[in-house]
Amino acid sequence: MNWSASQFPGLDRYFRANLLNSATGFKSISLLGSKSLDGITNLAVFSQIIHLGADPALIGILFRPQVAGMHSLKNIRETNSFTLNHILEDEDLKAHWTSARWENSEFETVGFEEEFVQGIFAPFVKGSRVRMALQPEQELPIAMNGTTLLISSVQYLEVPDSSILDDGFIDLGNAGSLAGSGLDGYVKTTGLKRYSYAKPGIKPKSI
Repeated sequence: MNWSASQFPGLDRYFRANLLNSATGFKSISLLGSKSLDGITNLAVFSQIIHLGADPALIGILFRPQVAGMHSLKNIRETNSFTLNHILEDEDLKAHWTSARWENSEFETVGFEEEFVQGIFAPFVKGSRVRMALQPEQELPIAMNGTTLLISSVQYLEVPDSSILDDGFIDLGNAGSLAGSGLDGYVKTTGLKRYSYAKPGIKPKSI
């Protein structure tokens, strides 16, 4: 099957959303933890997460157009703190349920446990094996669709000892981290292939 750009507007909106969201391939997926100035915690599943650089350590998060009842970006703007927590295989259903518009904290309503690290305002997900704390640095509004790209710096990173290779590479399969597919797909990461630095005329070797 194939479609041209002129055909997209005529597709059923849910079919179109699933089609185009899946077409980009597997994605990073995490639970974003935040807390309001009133002390109310919030947890939401995010799959639009982009590595922007390692020096300085920057990550981009894409936020959909903001409507009433969406707390993550509001909390981040007010407190300058949030966390990203990788999702484990047996927690995919709970993670997905955080996307509902709960009135109370998603930690409480879906059954995740909060955990705090000294010096970091936002809550972590207890038991998540790969998690980080971030500080917002710059917002880039995208006028074409009303979304916002939030560029943030990594302030803290936690990874299991057994998942870190000698060169700093994180074996996410070993850590049990899930990947995302489309709007509502959760994928287990298995198998790992790595290759040496690519140079012209020299076939990369498996490492």
